[in-house]
Amino acid sequence: EPGGEEPGGEEPGGEEPGDCNADIDYQVDVGREEDVVRVDLPAAVRRAIEASERPSLVFDRGRPERNAIAITAAARAANITCLFAAKSFPHPLVRALAAHHFDGFDAASEAELAELPPSKIVSIADPTGRAVTSRAGRTIRTIVSCDTVEQVRAVPASAEIAIRLSMSLTGRDPAVGVVQDGSGHRRSRFGLDLDPERRRAELRALASGRRVGLHVHHGAVTATSPERFLATAHAALAIARDAELEPAFLNLGGAWHGLADLAAAFAQLRAAFPALELIVEPGRALVDEAGFACGRVTLAGALDDRALRVLDLSRICHLRWSQIELVGAAPRAGLGSKHLLVGPTCFEDDVL
Repeated sequence: EPGGEEPGGEEPGGEEPGDCNADIDYQVDVGREEDVVRVDLPAAVRRAIEASERPSLVFDRGRPERNAIAITAAARAANITCLFAAKSFPHPLVRALAAHHFDGFDAASEAELAELPPSKIVSIADPTGRAVTSRAGRTIRTIVSCDTVEQVRAVPASAEIAIRLSMSLTGRDPAVGVVQDGSGHRRSRFGLDLDPERRRAELRALASGRRVGLHVHHGAVTATSPERFLATAHAALAIARDAELEPAFLNLGGAWHGLADLAAAFAQLRAAFPALELIVEPGRALVDEAGFACGRVTLAGALDDRALRVLDLSRICHLRWSQIELVGAAPRAGLGSKHLLVGPTCFEDDVL
């Protein structure tokens, strides 16, 4: 499941592998079985896996469609604008599903934008500015995320501005982000930084004479309750009030896949902010439980306390953005043994 953090989020940290040239197949199955996707694989998915002769990602096409229907229903019930984070799954069939069900897309580059089907809304977070230029004159709603006054000045007058705020604005995730301070705490490099006076001045300059909203992401943090999104929304709007800015909308980005009840979360957000346009950008939530990664054991070894199995399927090359769960029945108590499943690269953390 190349779900991906939502546009603008950081890639997971760590040393980069020296060579990531492993080949891989992408397959989208057309079956629509209703099986629970764990031990009992849908029959068509099982057939695709059995036929794979090299590392493969196999996707149950029916699952993203069911997810899209559920996400859309939750968003419409709460009157929330729903955009698909395009980079989270760069496959035409999935993007066509998103175009049919969602209000539009979030795109991060000119090339990515060119691949997208028509939609009512496109939100662009492209630091080069080329994607914005290529969208000029199109008869759709365009929202452009900006961090600097120079970016705002380059945006066509017909587009709306989304001022990007730091995901660290609530101060609740001191271990998240690439910017380290003297205390050992971290904060995000994205969006306006945290100094109140500097941020207030930048907000006022960015908002001068334009229709503007706010845009904030949760980066590598997976929210498991609506409380995190509510806290972020309240903090973002407090910052706007401090700068005497009345935002036209608030884009809360992605990271919705960890919520057990998305409809309830959307309802709570709408109840807290009844008059404000709220925008969300689900990415991996659309393909939740749809993807299966298949690899073969290429080397069987043994460590002191467990078996070692090297696969031709790589975590760091093929599944970097994914949350992996082993599909298989657990052995009866006392009959199992410890196995470590790893990828074929020389990168120490290539562990499945």
